[in-house]
Amino acid sequence: MTQNNKHIRIFFIQVKTDEMKRKKITEHAMEYFEKKSPLLFKVPHQKAVDYLDLLLWRYPQDSFLPHSVENTHLKELITITTSKENPNEAKSLFNLTAKPIDNTNLFFTHIYEFEDLSSTARNKNAQDRYKIYKEQGFSIITV
Repeated sequence: MTQNNKHIRIFFIQVKTDEMKRKKITEHAMEYFEKKSPLLFKVPHQKAVDYLDLLLWRYPQDSFLPHSVENTHLKELITITTSKENPNEAKSLFNLTAKPIDNTNLFFTHIYEFEDLSSTARNKNAQDRYKIYKEQGFSIITV
């Protein structure tokens, strides 16, 4: 266990539907945007980049959220990436991949994960990530 990991908070957000996921993603993005604090979304592949990009432009229906994707070379507050880099130098990351985040040299202080209760397989994946984070000494909060 690394001593520094105690100061990093991993938030597991319980969701049961895709609608709940979309709502939580946009709520967090809006919260960070409003407080002018960078947030990085880590996604597994280009198709997920495209989906999240469209989501942040269209959801909720009456607004849009300025953001960038990794290939735009802009330092927006909200950035979507598939890389292991931290292009907007965020201290907070929303992990939308199936693997836990390797926080080495990235210096995130807050990492958000979904505890997806919509299927047994997704829930098992979340439990596996939880276990890895716990073994590494991170502070874990379930919301």
